[in-house]
Amino acid sequence: VAACTQMGHVCRGIEPETEARDRAEKLASTLSLTFEVVDGVAESIPYEDSSFDVVLANQVMEHVRDIDAAFLEAYRVLKPGGVFWFTGTNALCPSADTEIRGFPLFGWYPIKIKRRIMYWARDSRPHLVNFTRSPAINWFTPGATRRLLAQARFREIHDRWDLRRAVAGGGVYGLAVRLASLGRPTKVLADIVIPGCAYAAIK
Repeated sequence: VAACTQMGHVCRGIEPETEARDRAEKLASTLSLTFEVVDGVAESIPYEDSSFDVVLANQVMEHVRDIDAAFLEAYRVLKPGGVFWFTGTNALCPSADTEIRGFPLFGWYPIKIKRRIMYWARDSRPHLVNFTRSPAINWFTPGATRRLLAQARFREIHDRWDLRRAVAGGGVYGLAVRLASLGRPTKVLADIVIPGCAYAAIK
């Protein structure tokens, strides 16, 4: 929110944790910026229909309890033609180091097993999930994500490979971008290699 405000945009944020909202308020004061971060969750956004041009959710959707409701809410608060951009966990990539430690190839576990492990770690081994009370329970594949976004009535859906230029990045990432541009099979290969995912869905 702060970065977008500094770029000249009018921004609003939602955050369920009081401590995080307090930090956002202090940051706004420190940077002499005007923005608000209000109490709320992705499944119930406290703003009116068609309020925003863009909805951003960076590393949020994997943590929500009801992903269907969260996508529907993003659609609801967007203006026609607005863009929902989110990044999240990539189920095709075996690495999950940022979400849980000690479970090799975790991204490839069945979703029900992943969720059981995440809830177990939250309650019994919180250090494995960085002491969060909302561990990553949603893991995204291209096909399932497109179906969910389509069910939420988004009319146009693009993944990160659609949006990256062939010259983007360097090293392994640059190679993945070039491979992904060749077609669907190479997109899958790129997703296996590169952690995370990103989608832009247009209302």
